[in-house]
Amino acid sequence: MASKIAIASLIALSAASEGLRPWEAPGPDDLRSPCPMLNTLANHGYLPHNGRNISAQQFADAALEVVNIDGMAIKQVANYFLRAANQSFIDLTDLNRPGILQHIASLTRDDVKDPDSVDVSASQDRIHHLIQDSDTDCITVASLAKTRLHVEDLSSPQELTVKEQSLAYVEAGLLLLVMNDGPVPSGWSFPPATAYCAPKKRVETWLTEERFPEELGWKKSERTLGLVDFVPVIKGIFEEKRLQAGKGPLWKSFIPSFLQQETDTNSEL
Repeated sequence: MASKIAIASLIALSAASEGLRPWEAPGPDDLRSPCPMLNTLANHGYLPHNGRNISAQQFADAALEVVNIDGMAIKQVANYFLRAANQSFIDLTDLNRPGILQHIASLTRDDVKDPDSVDVSASQDRIHHLIQDSDTDCITVASLAKTRLHVEDLSSPQELTVKEQSLAYVEAGLLLLVMNDGPVPSGWSFPPATAYCAPKKRVETWLTEERFPEELGWKKSERTLGLVDFVPVIKGIFEEKRLQAGKGPLWKSFIPSFLQQETDTNSEL
């Protein structure tokens, strides 16, 4: 018990020294979403800790202040959530609906069988698998591509819709950008997939406890991250996933199969 108190004190001291609001676990009446980032913002008090009556502007302000992601972009996404829920303010559990934020083949949540379920608890098995998919000390573009193949296989024969696929790749990209070890390379510099490294322990602590692990070196980006910064990460995960699935490079997805066969035949001659 004493060791737990000591650890909690160290976390609170670290938060105070860096200006991050203290972390507080959700209580029995507090609402949470299927998104680790939103839950973490609520646990640190940047969104209402009870998870209720949140506006699009509150989502935007919290993301900008804590992780330094462009507030306008986040506000547009939040407004989409509000329109989908047909509400002006939203509770975090409202996001646990297909067509809003919840979807199959999640990196951290089991597929929801009951559409009326409000269970948003993380799957420790999925988080463990995500961590173990990398054979280095970091979660990488390649390991996330492997994890995406795994969770999509778990959901088979169900498949993600195009909208859900886009959301899934943004979520994977967000993990790498927010937990990256060191400055995030600008998307305008066309960084290689190997430029991203999210330390495993940092990612595991974040996903399991839904708090920002400052004691493990986490800090918000020094520059504001915009949509363009997501592009090389998402592109890298998508391309690596195709290669791991044996589908070849990205350009082949835009060429009819009979032309691909002809091209492959000519290249062998």
